[in-house]
Amino acid sequence: MTVPAPRASAEAAVGRLRWFALTAILITHCMDLLDGMMVNTVAPVIRTGLHGSYLDLQWMAAGYTLAFASLLITGGRLGDVFGRRRMLLVGTAGFTLASLLAGLSVNVEMVIAVRIVQGACAAVMVPQGLGIMRELFPPRDLPKAIGMMGPVVGLAAIVAPVLGGALATGDLFGLGWRAVFFVNVPLGLVAVLGAARYVPDVRPEVRPEVRLGTRRLDWIGTVLAVGAMVLVAYPLMQGRTAGWPAWCFVSMAASVPVLAVLGLHQSRRARAGRVPLIEPGLMRNGRFVAALVVGVLYYVALSGMMFALMVQLQTAHGFTALGAGLAMVPWTLGSAVGSAAAGALLARRWSGLRMLQGGLALLVAGAVGVIAVVSAGPAVTTWQLLVPLVLLGLGMGGVLTPYFNLALAMVSVPETGAASGLLNSFQQLGNSIGYALLGTVFFSVLGDAPGDADGALKVTFWLAAGLLAAACATAVLMRGRTTGPRPDRSLPARVPVDSRAR
Repeated sequence: MTVPAPRASAEAAVGRLRWFALTAILITHCMDLLDGMMVNTVAPVIRTGLHGSYLDLQWMAAGYTLAFASLLITGGRLGDVFGRRRMLLVGTAGFTLASLLAGLSVNVEMVIAVRIVQGACAAVMVPQGLGIMRELFPPRDLPKAIGMMGPVVGLAAIVAPVLGGALATGDLFGLGWRAVFFVNVPLGLVAVLGAARYVPDVRPEVRPEVRLGTRRLDWIGTVLAVGAMVLVAYPLMQGRTAGWPAWCFVSMAASVPVLAVLGLHQSRRARAGRVPLIEPGLMRNGRFVAALVVGVLYYVALSGMMFALMVQLQTAHGFTALGAGLAMVPWTLGSAVGSAAAGALLARRWSGLRMLQGGLALLVAGAVGVIAVVSAGPAVTTWQLLVPLVLLGLGMGGVLTPYFNLALAMVSVPETGAASGLLNSFQQLGNSIGYALLGTVFFSVLGDAPGDADGALKVTFWLAAGLLAAACATAVLMRGRTTGPRPDRSLPARVPVDSRAR
């Protein structure tokens, strides 16, 4: 049957509008990634300009990821309850305003506070994207739409360190490092206007069997989750400057009973027919728990290495922010190549577990390579770091694709959404612990003498290599028969070069 011309024309117009909406969604993902990587690149410049301390450097990075990790699952739930379009607009507008305030900061404390607000807004903004895309696009166009996310996010990861360094070093309009935050303002305005104009206000369907009130937000679970994370991260970062008083260890120990209460609360909520913050069935899946442990170890090591290397290059070897950003290009390019190669090999039915362990082994080799370069002499150049950083990038890309495919294949279809949210939350949690733990190790060895940055870097990278080796060994526990469907290969894993090692 022939479709009438007016109807066909209307459907074509709606189809074009979908792609405008997709552009707004992709911009929000790029904002999150660009902001994290650019700020990490220029953080030493911000510290110097605002007369901050090394502890402030850690909080600039960890404050963002800690807020992101704590509220990410709740951010997704907000979209389910109040509508994804509304939450996308709220999160993006808040992120844009926070970026403006960060650029206007008058002291380092203000930067840190606004970075925490940015992380909270990102936790509301980012989870809405995939849900909106599934509502917008018919099955025949959805793989193409989702497939665009990988190249766009990958390009942003490559550009971010160089762009951040160029803005800070070039001192555009006399703004210096402040321009790094102001970049988000025009991007955010375009995303907000585009989402308001082209994203329809469609709420997720509620299944008939779901009783009224069961979709309410789990605020108690959110508070317990945030509390447990803060109880660990805060003393890890503050302990070094405070001289490791008893309260630091009491705080970290207190996180254990808080987590136990969280587990009991989630189980009770699930039995009552209410939607839990964390699906209890996932935590009873031993292979999935092993995947979470592997992910945390991986992201702790990765974020800690990136953070320490960026500080070391600028404090001990005289790199400008632009020079440090350019030095990271082999790492980010290697990650893009490694991710593409891993995807191609998975499509040929290669063992995902072996690829995951191979990627972790490459990361260990790259970490040892950086240690060798730093040990070889007092001067470190970009060319000397080329091979180790390429190995780190290839390893990173080689881990991500098989990791997410393996982890999501361990769960049943109804659990896939909850499992994906939990994986992303643990990703950000690993980043936060990496900045807190490995950052504290780095600055403890460094002390007050920047000249010992090479020694601090070597200790940090040896510890990171040990964590990666532990992740490789733990990955053996992920072996087993697939219980869920093979994940759609059109769904790209988020690139944690950002935050994703942020």
